Amino acid sequence: MAADLGWLVDALRDVGLEPDPTGDDRVMVTLTGEWRRGLPVLLVVEDRHLRCSAMLCGAIEQHRDEVYGYLLKRNERAGDVRFALDGEGDVLLVARLPLSVVDGAALDELLGELLTTADESFNHVVGRGFADYVASEQAWRRSAGVPDNPAFPGDGAPQG
Repeated sequence: MAADLGWLVDALRDVGLEPDPTGDDRVMVTLTGEWRRGLPVLLVVEDRHLRCSAMLCGAIEQHRDEVYGYLLKRNERAGDVRFALDGEGDVLLVARLPLSVVDGAALDELLGELLTTADESFNHVVGRGFADYVASEQAWRRSAGVPDNPAFPGDGAPQG
């Protein structure tokens, strides 16, 4: 761990997270939500900002216009967390805060907003963006006598 990341590691520990320094200016944490469980978040210390990013899901396979429209509408009403696409088309959640305002409370608020945004949008994005996969999984579950995935009960419509 680089010495200059101690403040960030300490602040993340203070809000109950297990930070994992991954480089001179990078720290990973994993958030656990209701629908989007195990959400890895990369925090990068830049010259004047703390950049935060997490992958919501892979590149959208179906209903792209609908899914991207949903994400853009969500961006319009978002706080500090926004949706973005990476170079592979994966759907990311991103945020950036000035270092001058970053403390335990600001991190807790930012990561809470990130996790809430992930939980509120995950089922809709996956349910529409990967509809054939969801339908196949539900069919397999029924044939195996396993209950439907609770995120997509019955007809495969997204919940949550």
